Amino acid sequence: MKWFTLSGLKEEIRKIEWPKRKENVSNTFTVLAFVGFFAVFFIAAEFLISAFLKVVGAF
Repeated sequence: MKWFTLSGLKEEIRKIEWPKRKENVSNTFTVLAFVGFFAVFFIAAEFLISAFLKVVGAF
């Protein structure tokens, strides 16, 4: 358990490769696009299901 020592932790922290700014921006837009798509999808699904239930007379 060398990583559990203070020197081991420092060594592990040096191995971390943080994402670049361009990668962060790209990943942020990807996440926002997916969130937007699924928000529209679920709102449309709720609207269609409630409209179907009103036509059938169940609601």
